[in-house]
Amino acid sequence: MGQELSVVGKRLPRPDAAAKATGIARYTIDIKLPGMLIGKVLRSPYPHAKIIKIDKSKAEKLPGVEAVIAFEDVPKKLFNMAMDDLLIRDQVVRAEREKQDQYVLSDKARYVGDAVAAVAAINESIAEEALELIEVEYEELPAMFDPIEAMKPDAPRIHDYAERNLAWHQSFPTPVGDVEKGFQEADYVVEETFHTSKQKHCVMEPVSCIASFDPTGRLTIWSPGQNAYPERRKIAELFDIPEGMIRWITPHVGGGFGAGTSLRAEPICIVLAKKTGKPVKLEYTREEQFVGTETRNPITQTVKMGVKKDGTITALQTKFTMDAGAYFSHSGQVGGANLGHLMSLYRSLNTTAGGDIIYSNTPISGAFRGFGNPQGMWALEQVVDMAAEKIGIDPMEFRLKNHRRTGDPTWVPFIPIENSEMEKCIKLGAERIGWREKRGTKNDGVRRRGMGMAIMMHSSGDYPILMEHSNAFIKLNEDGSANLVVSPGESGQNIVGALAQIAAEGLGLRFEDIHTVWGDTDATVFDVGSHASRTCYVTGNAVLRAATEAKRTVLDRAAKTLGVSAEELDVREGRVYVKATPDKGISVAEVARDAIYNFKGEVLQITGKCSYESWQSPVSEAAFAEVEVDTETGEVKLLKMVLAHDIGRAINPMTVEGQLEGGMVQGIGLGLTEEFLTNKSTGVLETDNFATYKILSTLDMPETEVIIVEQPVASGPYGAKSVGESPMVAITPAIANAVYNAVGIRIKDLPITPEKVLKALKAK
Repeated sequence: MGQELSVVGKRLPRPDAAAKATGIARYTIDIKLPGMLIGKVLRSPYPHAKIIKIDKSKAEKLPGVEAVIAFEDVPKKLFNMAMDDLLIRDQVVRAEREKQDQYVLSDKARYVGDAVAAVAAINESIAEEALELIEVEYEELPAMFDPIEAMKPDAPRIHDYAERNLAWHQSFPTPVGDVEKGFQEADYVVEETFHTSKQKHCVMEPVSCIASFDPTGRLTIWSPGQNAYPERRKIAELFDIPEGMIRWITPHVGGGFGAGTSLRAEPICIVLAKKTGKPVKLEYTREEQFVGTETRNPITQTVKMGVKKDGTITALQTKFTMDAGAYFSHSGQVGGANLGHLMSLYRSLNTTAGGDIIYSNTPISGAFRGFGNPQGMWALEQVVDMAAEKIGIDPMEFRLKNHRRTGDPTWVPFIPIENSEMEKCIKLGAERIGWREKRGTKNDGVRRRGMGMAIMMHSSGDYPILMEHSNAFIKLNEDGSANLVVSPGESGQNIVGALAQIAAEGLGLRFEDIHTVWGDTDATVFDVGSHASRTCYVTGNAVLRAATEAKRTVLDRAAKTLGVSAEELDVREGRVYVKATPDKGISVAEVARDAIYNFKGEVLQITGKCSYESWQSPVSEAAFAEVEVDTETGEVKLLKMVLAHDIGRAINPMTVEGQLEGGMVQGIGLGLTEEFLTNKSTGVLETDNFATYKILSTLDMPETEVIIVEQPVASGPYGAKSVGESPMVAITPAIANAVYNAVGIRIKDLPITPEKVLKALKAK
């Protein structure tokens, strides 16, 4: 890991920067096909209702309307919109988590916004008019908006199979030690319950897709998904179409954060295209984006911790109630990740964990950046501060004493932590924010300042729970450049650029000599896609191995030309040279051209390929917050955030900093401003646009600092680990702990609003 690197570790521009900056990058909405129709979806105005009858006749007679569909027109096959159920290794676990509970169009409305019918017309205005002509007769049913209420024995069932609306009971995976004995041995026991909110992804690009069948029956889909191959398989199974008869094209993507790991509008779009025989584009409005796609799972979580006076944790227990919304989607995987990450952050000989996943008549919950970990840390990291206060020690010292270290088990017990830089993250973050100097200062007056911190660990992929299969293919061109063929879900995180840097380093080429091919299942090789913070770590390893194979061929052929052994050669910046006498060498272009245009019969297109499945190497993070709380208004002003993150090695430090800063923004939004409000009487979403759902602007941001902590690991490509989801995980509890430090109140329900602060201050 100590080798000198020429491309990896450099601050290089994004490959798509010019296209996006100049406006020539094409998103799904920009694509226009000959004869293309416009699709629109009719959504239920009721949170829970039986559909008695749908009369499509008036809409069908409207000039310009070419299709009107309802439940009777879609496959009578239940499916799960999430892709991860296809990747679960354990078939027993898969059967439990794979809740096939929805149709392409609903047979019964289960939330306000549930899709019950759709149209395709020659333009948008006619399609919208057609929706108004569809007559739906509903029989309203009692609705359940609170999962706790939904669990009562007399609650109406949202799905017939789910008694007391219990979708699934989650456990992790078996208890460790004797928890009750651990609590008996404790000098102090801290127990508290916390609630997280239904956060929205707020991507810039609303859902859009195009479906088109050619005369042979082959289906092409244009959609900004994160997992093209698993999503293609979902479509194949749902519509009984062989995978090879489906082409999935991923244009430029305007944001993901987990929203693209599920099927969204694609199935409806496909039914419309099949019925009309024409291409159909279906694009959601911003309001539909809010109500008709997944959110973060709200979780009510109780954490109980036993501690000795010396700070040793004797027992740790957690249980949760999770709101799945109207359909199951990713909720099982989110629950597993929540428990796994929570129970594996600290050393404790006695642990137990479990939870219930409940249906409600609210929009669907599912995959969102952090995938259960932010909800768990919101609870755990406040309980840690409470335990430290009971003992009378600095919460930073408590964490330094108890966090898991290199060699300790990860949340997968048989996989040890390869390398943890948690201690360094904590100490660097504390130093930069002035923890020791500021935390103990006198605090009175109307505006009071406080300091808080939190830590977390997060995975690099989801091995061995999910299949972690990536492929990479590289071919050398005659001019010495290379085509890198991969299929990551590029949703703005610059993974294509990072993979190109790995390929360039592995081949010994310049960054600009790598031409990446991605975004089309007809042209790329299989990849499970971008989720679980896996792509740089897993696909990156596949790319490095493919590059190594291609480089080996280059060296073998160059060795014959230079009259030395391949072991005596190396490649750098597109030139093969003799290590002992660097002036002696030959360009990669000469080697590649000679291999193709060789008149001696030794013709070859130099290539490298790799099929790879990963191991697991978690990352560590420490977040620090400084706040000012106005005791008269309840306003929490975030003054400064510091985030120190163990990255292994930063392939592109500029990209890593962007991920850290972006994650920090989402975490602050979750903590202070973002609130997904459903009317408890009508089920109508009251925050369905950016005027009512408050995300942070540049003017709302505090002073921020991100610290990249590098210690390359053997298992990652050039030592890299993950950074995609983890930056937002520890932000909210750090802010909450800072508020407590400032004014002595603990907010347990997100977001931390002035109203909640004032109420807590008054109660105190």
